[in-house]
This record gives sequence, C-alpha cells and structure tokens, in this order.
Amino acid sequence: MLDMIIRNGRIVDWKNNMNQIGNLGIKDGRIVFAGGCDAAAKKEIDARNMLVIPGIIDSHMHASSWLGGPMSFRMLAAAGVTTAMEMAGPVDSVKQYLAAYGTGLNIALLEQLRPFKNISGPAPNEAELKAAVEAALENGAYGVKLLGGHYPMTPESTASLIRLCAENNAFLAIHAGTTQQGSNISGMSQIIELAAGNPFHLAHINAYCRGMVLPLKDELSRAEELLLAHPEIETESYLSPINGCSGRCSSGIPESGVTRNCLIASGYEPTRSGLAAAIRDGIAQVHALRDGQTVLVNETEGIELWKQKNSDVPVSFSVNPGLSRFFFAVGKRPDGRFLVDSFCTDGGGIPRNVILSCGLALVRFKALSLNEFVLKSSYKAACQMGLTSKGHFSPGADADVTVADPARQKAVYTINAGRIIYQNNQFPVSGGVLITTPQGARAPLAPSLGKLVINVRSLLQKRRGAKLSSGL
Repeated sequence: MLDMIIRNGRIVDWKNNMNQIGNLGIKDGRIVFAGGCDAAAKKEIDARNMLVIPGIIDSHMHASSWLGGPMSFRMLAAAGVTTAMEMAGPVDSVKQYLAAYGTGLNIALLEQLRPFKNISGPAPNEAELKAAVEAALENGAYGVKLLGGHYPMTPESTASLIRLCAENNAFLAIHAGTTQQGSNISGMSQIIELAAGNPFHLAHINAYCRGMVLPLKDELSRAEELLLAHPEIETESYLSPINGCSGRCSSGIPESGVTRNCLIASGYEPTRSGLAAAIRDGIAQVHALRDGQTVLVNETEGIELWKQKNSDVPVSFSVNPGLSRFFFAVGKRPDGRFLVDSFCTDGGGIPRNVILSCGLALVRFKALSLNEFVLKSSYKAACQMGLTSKGHFSPGADADVTVADPARQKAVYTINAGRIIYQNNQFPVSGGVLITTPQGARAPLAPSLGKLVINVRSLLQKRRGAKLSSGL
C-alpha cells in the first residue's frame, strides 16, 4: 500500500517530458509512479482540475535576522516552495529560525561576507577571506555571498574572493557592486571583468537592469551580451515588481547602497530624511509582521514602525521594470536554452513569493509552456544545487510536490518528502533539513533539523570542466 496517492491531476514534469492527467504514487518519501498507474494508499488527494508539479525550488530567498525573519518558512511553504537557498545569512540566525519556526523545508544557506561585521572592512586580504570562507563552510553553509550592492568590498578584494572560491571549488554568489561601482549594469560588467573567467553565481540579474545607467533596453542588451559571452556564470531572475532592502541608517544615511540607489531612482535624497519622506509618500514600504507573515505598510503606520525600530527594519520599493522581468523570464539563447537558468523570488520573508502566481500568468500569456515553467521553477534550480533526486517525478525521486490551482495560481498542497507541509493555511510539520557540504556535515544542529550533504566541490568541478571542454 502507498503512503499517498494524488489522483486525477495534470502531472507536469520537464525531465520526463510529461504533461498529462494521471496519478502520482508516493511511498517512504519517494515517487513510486507518475501517470496512468493506480494503487491503494493510506492518504488520497483529489487533484482534479489541479496542477501536480515537482516541488518549487526557490533559488534565492531571505530568511535571516538581517532580512526575511522567522516567518519566512511559512510564507515559502504557502507559496508552494519545498526547497530554497537562503542568500545572505547570517547563517546562525537562519539555523535558529529554521529550528524554531521551520515548516519542513529543505534549506541551503549562504553566509554573507560583510565589511565591519565578519570581515575587517572593505579591503580584506586573501588570508582573511580564506579564513572567513572556511569558517562559513564548517558552520554548515552551502557557500558564501558577497553583498556587493549593499555592503561592497574593493575591486581588488572582490577579485581575490572570486579567484579563491574558484580555486577551492567553494560556492560563491555575488550581488554585483564594489566600492567603485554600484548595483547596476556597470557593476555587473565590472564583476564579470574582475572574475577573469572564474565561475560564480550572479544573484538576481534583474537588479542590474533598472535603467539607472543606460536606457533600459540598452541595459538589457548589455546584460544579454555578457551572459552569452560568459557561460561560466549562472544566475536567476525574479518576477516581482518590488525589491527588499534594509532601512537601517547611520550617520544620517542608509547603510545599504541598494537602499540609496532606490531612493535616487525614486527621486529622493539618499539620506535618512529622504527615506523618511519616501515612506511618508508611500514610495518606500516598511515590512511589518502581521498574522504570521510579513506585509508592507507605508505612510503613517510605516513611518511609526520605522522610527520605533530606530530605522532597523526592511523596506521595499517598486523598482523592477516589467520589461526586464519579462525579458529574463522568457529570453533564450541562440541554441534554444533559456538565457537565465531559473526563477527565484528574492522573497521568503519579503512578501514577493510569486513564482506560482506570476509564472503561471506567463503560461496563461503563452510566453512559457507548462513544461518550461517547471524547468525554470524546479528542475533547473535542482540541477544548479546538485539535488539530483529533486525537480522531477522519476521513480525513486524525492516526493517533493506542489499541487496548485491554475485558476487562482496558488498552492493548494505543498508536499516535501511525502509529507504535507502546507494545506488550508495550516503548517503541520516543524523544523527542516539543512542542505550542506561535507565540511558542514559536522556542524551542530538543533534536534528538529536534519542534514542533506551535497558534494559541492565535485559539482563545481564537473560544471566548470564541462563548460571548458565544450568550448562554450
């Protein structure tokens, strides 16, 4: 007898080229069959008129004390996400939140390398950088993240970090920007130049195409040229019009370079008073916790909360143009592959978990097929992270499933390893699974957390070797 059978849904699976009405059988947390088979089961789900797709994998979200907060996991599960990469840290705060507030998700963590926090300043030497990367991996991190757009390092130290991670096959994600260039198309160009052919993960390519340096169409063309010329670089794109950044100010200015850029782009001075004015005018929206999730508030409520928190609260601006979101969602290379590998939200605890809602809108618009949506929302992200048993419904694969209502474009059931983790605004599973490397396998974890160990070094070696040998 099966543990669970999902009946009569439209099963969509990119890897197995499946798009048909059928049943999905699950036992011991694994897929038994997908398609026309049938069997008795302890638990049955009627998915008639529903989509049954591999669990959504969010390749870039936030669930830390810096950005996102403890309710991130509820918001992710409710959005159909089963696996995600937390792209900023601090790692210890995410582990604590996952243990105390987790909803059974699989989470990979990146540790931020932030000047004056866990590195000495914007110009650390290679020895300091190496020690910081090793400490992060031993603490359970999947890799490290340079928040260059928010808290940049010098070009010299940035280049040193990229080379160091490439030589040691450590996963590195970069929010483009240095002390010389900001979070824009110029910053993206500079980061790629500094990398000198070494691979890295470029975070949320949309962030560099907001029309702040060149006309937007020219920025999109330049970004496309750079990606085509540098196949060693992986990236992801998001679909939401809003961003998320820190509202924290010191010495009269926002600490984050991204916040300052958003103020300038919105016509405000990049100062504390400018941010206050943007909140009062409803241009900057303050993140507030309400009914177990983050919501956006502005004007009177927003400014009061921002002041109450002494400015140390996240804020969001509507700065992501529709053209760039569409371009990176559907654009393809000359060989037919997608220009950008996967979808992300940059959400989690930021209320922009829209892979289902906006992705299915693109399907309805005929800009993507259902199978292409599954490729970008699950299978490709799984490949990027080395999760070979996720993102598809092959027999023996992990039973990570999102059952979605295509009319409402919302998750109805979120199932991870054969367990329902979201249904009817209920979250019956606690804790979660930390996706880590062999170096992090010994990191201490709370009893409510499990571990999934991925050989990231081998993954990156194979990926880099394949690209070099193919001559791409």
